[in-house]
Amino acid sequence: MLLSRVIIGPFLGFLSLLPLKAIRLLGIVLGQSLYFVPNRHKKVTLINLRLAFPGLDDKEILNLCKKSLIETSTTLLECGYVWKKLPGRSLPRSISVEGFDSVLKSIEEGKGLILFTPHQANIEVLINYLGQEMDCTVPYSKFKNNYLDQFVKKARTKMGVNMVDTSMSGVKKLLNNLSNGETVIIASDQVPELSGGELSKFFGQDCLSMSLLWKLHHKTKAKVHSMVCIRCNKGNGFKIIFNPQVEMPPAIKGGVDTMNKELEKCIMLAPEQYAWEYKKYRRAGNESIYK
Repeated sequence: MLLSRVIIGPFLGFLSLLPLKAIRLLGIVLGQSLYFVPNRHKKVTLINLRLAFPGLDDKEILNLCKKSLIETSTTLLECGYVWKKLPGRSLPRSISVEGFDSVLKSIEEGKGLILFTPHQANIEVLINYLGQEMDCTVPYSKFKNNYLDQFVKKARTKMGVNMVDTSMSGVKKLLNNLSNGETVIIASDQVPELSGGELSKFFGQDCLSMSLLWKLHHKTKAKVHSMVCIRCNKGNGFKIIFNPQVEMPPAIKGGVDTMNKELEKCIMLAPEQYAWEYKKYRRAGNESIYK
């Protein structure tokens, strides 16, 4: 804990002092290093890209992989900005918002609101914006590092969001909040446990996909919208995009399929900015692909 405090705290403080353009330059250096040196992140990224984009040739896949590693590195280096500098601030000029009017219309109906997003660009930017605009709750998985976990919880609290764990008691809190007309934010591209998912196509491949979103909607009739954060060219800002209301089918399989199709639409706005280093296709009967 003491070692983490000595190393992580000052490092995040240093990163928070840097302008976004400087962070972007460092992200390019780190990302290119990851591309040219054999490592797990590059290996998983290449496997996922080849599965998701079978129509691309090897040169195109490698080019997309390099861009993806640069974006992932940039996201990592933005942690000082999003957890130390951004929380609680009004919207800076470097961040623009599109489509929020449709979300406001859904809120006015008072049935609760579910906003879901892929891990695209930097979702902490999304969370901070929503925390300033409405009463919202985010399911939260604890970090293995206790100091970092406490740091992120403090930042999220300053952002204005409520956090619940991902246990059954946490799900009950989400249902209660939605029933009270509040907002729940879910990064719904995470791979669930076998009991919490449905097999669905994600970029044409079988993928165990989260069913929580559909279950929350089914029980509360809350309105559902997808959203995404896009990093602007040269890394000097972000665009937050809220999409029109999603009509969820009555059956769970159709609901999960609909969710994945919406996630794909969000990702394709800037496919290199998605977290392709995540083992998305595990637990779908093909675990050996990442070995």
